[in-house]
Amino acid sequence: MNYKLSVFTVSVLAVLVGCTSQPTPSAEWSCRNILTEIACSGTDCTLAPVGEFTPMELTFDTDGGMLLCAYSGCWNGSAVEISTAGNYFSVVGLAMPWSGTDAAPADISATINMKTMVAVVLTDDYAHPMICEIS
Repeated sequence: MNYKLSVFTVSVLAVLVGCTSQPTPSAEWSCRNILTEIACSGTDCTLAPVGEFTPMELTFDTDGGMLLCAYSGCWNGSAVEISTAGNYFSVVGLAMPWSGTDAAPADISATINMKTMVAVVLTDDYAHPMICEIS
């Protein structure tokens, strides 16, 4: 599988969604990285195509609530930074507690384009484009 094609597919999907959706005021979004998993370490990132990973799920809201679930648990807490600029809404949570086993608290940043409903979530280990819907 051509991994560049997967990133290209995400980009095309974001443009298509943007052409058909208008910004919608919302209090909460639910998002998933359905097309790929991007794991990063140091200066290198790797892509796992569809079928070779379990999608993460992100829920976040305009009050700063954040929940990022992966494999065996979730990071859950409140953002320390919340901002809105144009179509973009962003939250940043620091040392978000982990509810499962074998993981530590994590810093998490999420930004959604409220017009295209595409978000990006960043942690120390992941950089995921995500497709979102209003919860």
